[in-house]
Amino acid sequence: MPDAVHELLVTEVGLAKLGARQISAEEAAQVPHNRHAIVCNPRAGASPGRRRLLIGATDGGRVLTLVIEQTVEPTSWLIVTGWNATAAERTIMESNR
Repeated sequence: MPDAVHELLVTEVGLAKLGARQISAEEAAQVPHNRHAIVCNPRAGASPGRRRLLIGATDGGRVLTLVIEQTVEPTSWLIVTGWNATAAERTIMESNR
């Protein structure tokens, strides 16, 4: 079954990481409701299998990549960090239409 993201949660540390890249919590929350793709995180590190990359567009058309981690609730995910999507990440999102 594919991963479903219905709710994104963020901690103060996550907000600080997003803020350092001029990404608001509101923008991040828009991504799962717009065109997006969810892929396994190749740099999962200490949490193999629990982290994914959520690549998607905001309401304003900005394309972000968010590192998200699974919580005990299967459709709620925790934002770890995020950045403006790279060209390769945009290609992944476009190919998952």
